[in-house]
Amino acid sequence: MRLEHGMSVSELARRTDIDKKRLWYILDGQREMRVEEFLRLCVVLKMDPRSFVTREMIEEVAEATRQSIGRSDNPNT
Repeated sequence: MRLEHGMSVSELARRTDIDKKRLWYILDGQREMRVEEFLRLCVVLKMDPRSFVTREMIEEVAEATRQSIGRSDNPNT
């Protein structure tokens, strides 16, 4: 998407307020992206962050939520 917008990594780093070196590492797969960095990139690149969410992710979160709620109801677990 960066290339489709004709944007250099330096310009993307400036617009997102992400350190240029860190952004290079993220784009190269050497660093994990933080949630706030992901959201900044989505805003600058005009991408809907929801488009990255799969049905499987939704189901995993729903299951983890159900398990978490179940554990909080039972103090012995």
